[in-house]
Amino acid sequence: MGDDQVLGRLAKAYYFFRKREARRLFLTIKVNLQFYYIPVCRATAPTSPVRENVHQSKGNPCALGSYLSMVDPWYNSNIRSLGCMIPKLAEMQQTNPGTPKDPFVSDVISYYVRTGQQPVYFTIYFVKVIIFTSAKDPVEDVFLTHLEIDFPEFRQFSASVRDKQRKSSAEVCGAVISMIYRKVTLSGRDVDKGISVRTSGAQINAVPSTQAEDLNCLTLTLNESPTKTKNNTVDSKIRTSSVKIRTLESRSFVVTLDRDCRRTFRDVQR
Repeated sequence: MGDDQVLGRLAKAYYFFRKREARRLFLTIKVNLQFYYIPVCRATAPTSPVRENVHQSKGNPCALGSYLSMVDPWYNSNIRSLGCMIPKLAEMQQTNPGTPKDPFVSDVISYYVRTGQQPVYFTIYFVKVIIFTSAKDPVEDVFLTHLEIDFPEFRQFSASVRDKQRKSSAEVCGAVISMIYRKVTLSGRDVDKGISVRTSGAQINAVPSTQAEDLNCLTLTLNESPTKTKNNTVDSKIRTSSVKIRTLESRSFVVTLDRDCRRTFRDVQR
């Protein structure tokens, strides 16, 4: 149970578990792992006794649950509705600790495990982060639903940049980054491309927003619409299977995986 942050930590644990098992099989030859997911958004009330530093990122905090609800009407009507009921039941149990526990959630989970027989597979994406001021080896991690790139010094300008005409000012438009990516096409003939753009940040989504989109590719969206050049036209949304991003200036950026503040990398060069 949980949101995309919880799923990201689960994907990380699962990836490194499978990576260790690849060197010496121990559990995977005996165990068939199946995950049953109930999307639950964390409470944001300021009076909550347990609080975490939630990453202030726009978007759906339960993107994977929304996609499952979109492709499976049974999941939408029977499982997704639990997301708003479980926090209420937990709050009632916390305010009245002497009351007997409601078996409703456990009954629905048992029903879900018995009847949820159609699997849906998702790709876990590998990411390598190189820190600007560090001589250490690159940091390796994975993400399941979302990766965000942010230049903190341009954050205050990104909301109003569309209303300003000073687009030639670097203080408004953002930092210059270089992107080398493999563009995914409908014909299946993927091509490698390279561009340089000025932006205040970008988002990479692994879960499609509509059922018609392909699940097995990433969608990279820049915060600002890139300008057209003489040689090519840069799309604001790029469908890709792999991408390399680095700064062309003496600036660093912040990378956040699956909207989780505990999986944030600062002073990133590429």
